[in-house]
Amino acid sequence: MHRSFASRSLLSSLLLLTACASGSGREDSPEQVDAMVTWIERVHVEAERGRQAISDSFERLNVLAAGRFGKEPAAVAYAKFVQSIDGAEQQAKRFREVVGPMLNSAAPVFAQWQKDLTTITSERLRQRSEMRYAVAKERYDAITATAVPAQDQFDGYVKALRDHAAFLGHDLNAGSLDDIQDEVKLVAKTARELDRSMETCQAAARAYVEQSALPAAPGR
Repeated sequence: MHRSFASRSLLSSLLLLTACASGSGREDSPEQVDAMVTWIERVHVEAERGRQAISDSFERLNVLAAGRFGKEPAAVAYAKFVQSIDGAEQQAKRFREVVGPMLNSAAPVFAQWQKDLTTITSERLRQRSEMRYAVAKERYDAITATAVPAQDQFDGYVKALRDHAAFLGHDLNAGSLDDIQDEVKLVAKTARELDRSMETCQAAARAYVEQSALPAAPGR
């Protein structure tokens, strides 16, 4: 009995090795696609959070620049402004942390897809696959076209906020607030452009996921 079990085990191992040696290497392709789509989903989420962080931090700067403190002391408004910068900086970091892996996971997927197109002998299937590849690649490129430059844009926006915090930290008064008005307008322009980039990235990521995600399992 023991020898029979051992023989079957050896035979199974040999069959597995043979299958691996002669296989097409495509067994894990859906898993690679799923990993890429997961990173794209995360880019969507972090882009949405980025827009909120941008909005919150600029609003805090705007409150300071306009001198709209209400019942809140100027020092408290300044402290909240600095806290909002910290939040924006952390969000910029999180956004960068998902864009990089998305790029890394997508490169082998599209490279293998393009390679596999040449192996399809059915002309109709090959043409359909070529078309679907082109559409998917275009959707993916729409994400990277905004996500990649948005990383540096986000970092630049945070640096601009830090400059204002440093300027006002030891000189928070009516005169200093008057002096920063032109710079605040430039920051407002940067914030609007960055928000548009994030919104475009968010929409592109959502479109890709909706069209390319693997079918959900029953009951999921």
